[in-house]
Amino acid sequence: AIYPTGITPKSLKPPEQKVYDLIVKRFLATFGDWAMRETITVAIAVKDEIFIAKGTTTKERGWHVLYEPYVNLKEEELPPLAAGDEIVIKKITLLKKETQPPKRYTESSLVKELEKRGLGTKSTRAAIIETLFQRGYVAEKSLQATKLGIRIVTVLSKYSPEIIDEQLTKRFDEDMELIIEDKKKEEEILDGAKDVLTGILTKFRKQEKSIGAELREAWQETQDKQNTLGDCPICKKGKLVIKKGKYGLFIACNQYPECTTTFKLPQNGLVKPADAVCEACSTPMILVVRKKKRPEKLCINPACPTKKLTTEEKKEVKAAADKPCPKCGTGTLVLRTSVYGSFLGCSNYPKCRHTEQLNG
Repeated sequence: AIYPTGITPKSLKPPEQKVYDLIVKRFLATFGDWAMRETITVAIAVKDEIFIAKGTTTKERGWHVLYEPYVNLKEEELPPLAAGDEIVIKKITLLKKETQPPKRYTESSLVKELEKRGLGTKSTRAAIIETLFQRGYVAEKSLQATKLGIRIVTVLSKYSPEIIDEQLTKRFDEDMELIIEDKKKEEEILDGAKDVLTGILTKFRKQEKSIGAELREAWQETQDKQNTLGDCPICKKGKLVIKKGKYGLFIACNQYPECTTTFKLPQNGLVKPADAVCEACSTPMILVVRKKKRPEKLCINPACPTKKLTTEEKKEVKAAADKPCPKCGTGTLVLRTSVYGSFLGCSNYPKCRHTEQLNG
C-alpha cells in the first residue's frame, strides 16, 4: 500500500503534484464516514410492454467529501412517483441497436476476474499474467490470445482437460489458504495434491507425443511472429529476427548466409519487438522489460545518430585507451557499443565481462 508520510513535499512538478494529491485524498477517504446512495427503480407499463427507469442520488456524502474531485458519480433523480401513478408519455423513440461483444480483458481487468473466480492469490495473480506473456499465450495491452494460446487450450481440452480445469486450480488455492490459516495440516494437503497430480500427469505422458505434434506448428508460428522485428536495413530482402546463440540472444537477418547482418541484444531482461522503427535511422526498435524498471524502447543500431559520442565522452575514451582492466588485469579497456549506446569494456570479453559507463 502507498500512503503519505505527513512530510509535505516542497517542489513537485504538476503531474507529480496530481499524483501526490490523489494518494493523500485516497488515504484520508479510507478513514471517512460511510457514503449512502439511493437507487430507485420504476417499472412503467405501456400497454403490454414494461419499461424500466432508474435513478440514483447521494443521500449522505461521507467519504466523498474527502475524495473530491476524484469521486465521479452521476446524480440521476427521478420525479416523485408512487405505485399506481399514471404518467404522460411525451415522446417515443425507436432505437435500432445490436448487442456488443464483451470487451477484451486488460491486465487489470483480468486480475479482477481471477479474484472474482477465486483463482490465484493476491501475490500470484500478477505473476500468472506475466507468465502468459512470457510463454507467448497472450499479446497486446488489450489482451489477445495468440494462436499458440488458443491451440494450447484446444489440445489440452482434447487430451487432458483436468489440467485446464479452473475448479482444480481453485481447489489448490483454497487448500493453500487452509494451510496458512492453520485449519489443515500441510502434509494432508500435499498428499492429496500429489495423488491428484500423479493421476493427471500419468494420463498426460501417455499422450505426450500426440500433444507435442499438435502444438509444434502453432508454437513455431507464434515464436516467429514474436521474434520478428521488421525488414533488414542492409539487404532489404530479409527480416530481422531474434535468435539464441552461444552467448545469448542476438538479432540476425533470416537470409543468412546471403546476408550476415547481426545486432547485439541486452542479456538481462525480456526482449521483444517494439513494432516501431527509430526516427533517427529507420532501424527496427526493441522493447526491453526488466523487473522493477520501466520498459525501455531502444534502437538496435549501435551506429544510430542518437548514440553518437559527446565531446566529453570522446575525451574519456581517449584517456582510457590501453588502460588495464581493473577486474582481470590482463585485458585493456576498449570502446564498445550496444543497444544502450557506447561504453568501456574489457578486451578479454567474453572471458572478462567488466564494463564502465561513460560519464561525459
